[in-house]
Amino acid sequence: MDFKEFGGNNYSTEYVRFDRDNLECESTLAQADSLIKAGQIQTAVELLVKILQYNPQFGKAYNYLGWIYETQYQNYTYAEECYRNAMKYAPDYAPVYLNYAYLLLSGRRFDELKAHLDEALAIPNVSKDRIYNHYGLMYEMQQNPEAAMSYYVKAVMSTLDTSTLPYYKEAIERCKVKLELKNSLNDYRLTN
Repeated sequence: MDFKEFGGNNYSTEYVRFDRDNLECESTLAQADSLIKAGQIQTAVELLVKILQYNPQFGKAYNYLGWIYETQYQNYTYAEECYRNAMKYAPDYAPVYLNYAYLLLSGRRFDELKAHLDEALAIPNVSKDRIYNHYGLMYEMQQNPEAAMSYYVKAVMSTLDTSTLPYYKEAIERCKVKLELKNSLNDYRLTN
């Protein structure tokens, strides 16, 4: 390539930012991800800890550790701490917002979940349809099928991923059944 087309002899590399430390962390994170997929959780944890020893502000590694401690070890306190660190150090890293939402949802911490989802909607690269799905799940768990259904519809309208459409449609149908049952119980109470 002839660099003259980029400004002749005045081409400067000062604008090219190449962060070897970040690249090394990303590469090691990819290795840890492969190990997780292969079921080698302990080895993955060791790599993630090495990343954080090298760079304690590499937020993505905290997200992976949070996921492992939540789903594999059921250590929800440590998982939450990891997710919070991930959001602190990698505020644009979308997966952590969904992972943390799952943690709050499974703990039935609905007030915190709603506040978290409200904040996550403002993050540009977070999947809006999945956030709306979490709202739907939250309201469904709170026995409010009307609100849940409205959020599942928002999820459908927000997604471009056709593989999630059947899931959202099933959630809407499930809420319709619950709403019918709720209405029939209300009608029964009114007549008795």
